[in-house]
Amino acid sequence: MDNHDKNSNPWMYAAYISGAGTMLAVYIVIGYLGARWLAERFDGPNYWVAIGSIVGLLLGITNISIIFYKFMEEQDG
Repeated sequence: MDNHDKNSNPWMYAAYISGAGTMLAVYIVIGYLGARWLAERFDGPNYWVAIGSIVGLLLGITNISIIFYKFMEEQDG
């Protein structure tokens, strides 16, 4: 079996990038839905939804940066 070099496969890069975009969208939606549920449950103000969405965005960016950092470490080795 051939052992293909990871650096020469552009489909792997495309999969990482599209997966990162999907993951970021999922984090934002989960933050939005969680904050909306909390605002309805505890009769909170509407800006909780905005805060939840921003927290989801920040968590998504953090997770994506960690994944890309690990991916780049694999490429060096």
